[in-house]
Amino acid sequence: MYATQIDAYSLYNRNMREPSRLRKAEEIIELAMMFQNSFRGICIDDIKEHFECSRRSAERMKTLLFDMFPEKIEEVESNDKKKRWRFVKGTMNSLISFNADDFANLEYLKGLSNDNYRKQELDELIAKIKALTPQKNARGLETDIEAILESEGFAVKQYPRIKTDSKTMELLRNAMLSFKKIQFSYEIKDETKTITLNPYGIIIANKYYLVGYNEYVQDLRLYKIDKISDLAILDEYFEKDEKFSLSEYCNNSFGIYQETPIDITLEFDKGVKADVLNYHFHPTQKLKELNNGNIQVKFSSGGTYAICQELFKWGTSVKIKKPSSFKAYYKQYLSDVLNNL
Repeated sequence: MYATQIDAYSLYNRNMREPSRLRKAEEIIELAMMFQNSFRGICIDDIKEHFECSRRSAERMKTLLFDMFPEKIEEVESNDKKKRWRFVKGTMNSLISFNADDFANLEYLKGLSNDNYRKQELDELIAKIKALTPQKNARGLETDIEAILESEGFAVKQYPRIKTDSKTMELLRNAMLSFKKIQFSYEIKDETKTITLNPYGIIIANKYYLVGYNEYVQDLRLYKIDKISDLAILDEYFEKDEKFSLSEYCNNSFGIYQETPIDITLEFDKGVKADVLNYHFHPTQKLKELNNGNIQVKFSSGGTYAICQELFKWGTSVKIKKPSSFKAYYKQYLSDVLNNL
């Protein structure tokens, strides 16, 4: 029994030491970055203030760094009578790297801008940073960025992007990343209501829509983001429904309309072949070139009204082949439009 207690005590001490050692290693790396980034140099007082430690500890950290990089540290002339040091330019370059998260965040920031010139500048910046990334790290970078943006699952683009408030989008993203509830004001039937929501994701259709679980009604709800005001992130966490998938949620609809999916077959005239082949109708779409040169498009979706609106844009270049019920629905839709003129 005594031996067991001693072993447990030793194990406890060892486990307590490991985080301490890791923390020391992190601090040395952090100090090295300070030496690399400083133009006027780092003094002992700077180390004390930054790491909130004693002068003795600051001296030890400085000495350890000097031992690790004996030929890479230079003394900087100073007017404050304090000895200052910094790394020779380029010392830390090989230790600085960029990962897919960094590039994904840059791409996200680029997407928030409506200024084409600013977007071009960001593209050039991203290209420069990628050029500095070692080949072994850059090899799968593009795939990683796409995977990160896709795995976040906070936006499914189904239509061209429209302008929206970037601050609101950033708050929503932060809330979804941290699994925190949000509260906002929302106008429903000429009455402003306060909504508390567990935010699940964003659907980009003709407008931006926020989808989330409303605990008051105990069901999923959609809200137009441009109608949201007084948005705040609450200091309250939520557990996301593990069965919910934003992609699957969207696969059952066309745009934002949730209905029982139906199997739809369309045939587009060969005159619009190039446009159809480069067009995204629905996540479940399957395209096939027919013997007559026309393009067949098949997908399974709900939201018949939204599909009719989409087909209307293609005019006489598209025919509904299946199902007959949807063909009849579209005819009625066109009839209603004509009667409304």
